[in-house]
Amino acid sequence: MIIFGIKATQVASETINENCSSCGTPNSIQMTVFQKYAHIFWIPSFPMGKTSLTQCSHCKQVLEKKEFSRNLNTNYEILKSKSKTPIWTFSGIAIFTAFIIWGGIISKQKEELNANLILTPQKGDIYEVKLDRRQYTLYKVEKVSGDTVFILFHQYETNKKSGLRGLKNKGDGGFIEEEPLPILKTDLKSMLETREIMDIER
Repeated sequence: MIIFGIKATQVASETINENCSSCGTPNSIQMTVFQKYAHIFWIPSFPMGKTSLTQCSHCKQVLEKKEFSRNLNTNYEILKSKSKTPIWTFSGIAIFTAFIIWGGIISKQKEELNANLILTPQKGDIYEVKLDRRQYTLYKVEKVSGDTVFILFHQYETNKKSGLRGLKNKGDGGFIEEEPLPILKTDLKSMLETREIMDIER
């Protein structure tokens, strides 16, 4: 469950030259500007604009932004222009961007590793294979002879990529121990390039 919400933090506060609309006390209005921001799992994610309220230091009357008079709104715009959005309210965006970059680096490294593994197959290598849109299975390298790789097929398939872990947990007994199918290294390379072979485990 994603916990999403909106919070606010104070970014400016100032006593303004206005009489209280309730008790009439001069120069008693304290105006505070708040920066609103969205959070996900309590991590500030991105700013969502500013708001304000005032409080009379004498009678303690509180007015929200929607209750401001024209003069209060003018003072609000001036004070808001002086306030800055805290950098930390962008934390979620920064973290999300970092994860995307990190994920891209990891993915690139994995692609390069698989490209090397497919060219130098070894007995025991496990290939994660996509048979069609919703069918997945495993191949295992039984032996390698020159440019030919002999493959054992797994006796089970799964309709989810995540189900491949369950097939791996069945161990070597899940592979059909019959005459291995010979496949050229160049054909395996093509299968990797077209994403028919999705990943290689050694």
